[in-house]
Amino acid sequence: MSQVGKFNNLEVVNEVPFGFYLDAGDKGQILLPTKNAPLGCKLGDMINAFIYHDSDDRLIATIKRPKVYVDHCAYLKVVSITKVGVFLDWGLEKDLLVPFSEQEPHV
Repeated sequence: MSQVGKFNNLEVVNEVPFGFYLDAGDKGQILLPTKNAPLGCKLGDMINAFIYHDSDDRLIATIKRPKVYVDHCAYLKVVSITKVGVFLDWGLEKDLLVPFSEQEPHV
């Protein structure tokens, strides 16, 4: 069973011009974009990939290491505050959104 927010050992099952699809079992096939894939990646390879939601809420994979994982804690730099929440730099291309509804209220 593949877990979002963690590294998973996944098999490359399809190659497309813009990347590779990994077999994530119950989560289906997840895109590993070419720019986030290991050099020489090919069909049948087992990839240790981090799974997360992109800005369109689709599952996506990368071999890059984020600064924090699910069930872990870290101090992250705030990069912007919007009317929906706070964006944090967690070391991946897209910043991590923490909606105001998921934040503790200020005292």
